[in-house]
Amino acid sequence: MAYLPGGNRLVSSSVDNTIRIWDVENGRQEGTSMKPEDFARGLAVTRDGKRVLSGGDDKRVRLWDVETHHAIGESEGHTGGIWAIALSPNDRLAAIGDTKGKLIITEMKEDGEIIHSIQAGSMNSECQRMFPVVRSVCFSPNGEKVACAVTSAASYTIQVYNIESGELDISIQIPPGTFPCVIWSLDGNQLFSTYSNYTICCWDSKTAAPIGVPWTGHTKTVTTLALSPNGTKIASASCDRTIRFWDSHSGDPIKQLLQHEIDVWVVTFSPSGEFVASGGGDNKISIWRVPWWVNKQKQRFWNSPGPTAVGHYTDRV
Repeated sequence: MAYLPGGNRLVSSSVDNTIRIWDVENGRQEGTSMKPEDFARGLAVTRDGKRVLSGGDDKRVRLWDVETHHAIGESEGHTGGIWAIALSPNDRLAAIGDTKGKLIITEMKEDGEIIHSIQAGSMNSECQRMFPVVRSVCFSPNGEKVACAVTSAASYTIQVYNIESGELDISIQIPPGTFPCVIWSLDGNQLFSTYSNYTICCWDSKTAAPIGVPWTGHTKTVTTLALSPNGTKIASASCDRTIRFWDSHSGDPIKQLLQHEIDVWVVTFSPSGEFVASGGGDNKISIWRVPWWVNKQKQRFWNSPGPTAVGHYTDRV
């Protein structure tokens, strides 16, 4: 799920095998649904807001026109399902993570060249069917590196690769059993990741050393992290049915949390930083004003039964 530039529209994907664009003011779907052949697990929006890049369980990456909702490009040949997608800051490159442990860096143009195809994880020799999965990808703010979170039967790691050379810069071992997600700080000097015991960790992006102690507060698995547009706050979604906020410099919690009725799987900030959008297993997308905003917090909550409902027909956003 991601906001389009301007903050008035939102794009979401669902296990109902659709990608939809919503007006965040009234909760109505705009136009027809975009229909990949399977669940699109990864979404990314270009800086101008005119294109959406998606990838999913059908092993294909598609480029969609935001106004017509038509697919205008498609790449095949991936050996695994697509789990994660990110665009470089200048939209020149895409990073694609799949269910066979591949991290693919490719040009964002017709017949674009694959810059690197990296085997980010190793298959466990004792369990040949347990392939590694690249579950999260994120370009550094300067576009020179890409971070990814990789899981396998053998290990869970956060890895950072140099875009120019394709070489591994750092690798951080994290405890198994987490739902790994990784994001960069706005200056590129830190990485933030989910960690064990329902915590969040901050890392030095050059040395891989932990910074401070893990951030505690959640009582179940942390599923997603999001950085505010000004880089000062982090939002975390969790299976404890909450979204929590943190000071990105100190790791201190911002006490007011957002309570949901069911596990929260995704959270993202609006371009202004005033709102977050969240989604989970209850067929709903919620729009919340962040607790520190000067105006009184309000929540926009859509779950009408008709075809304009956000998340209609979905099992999970």
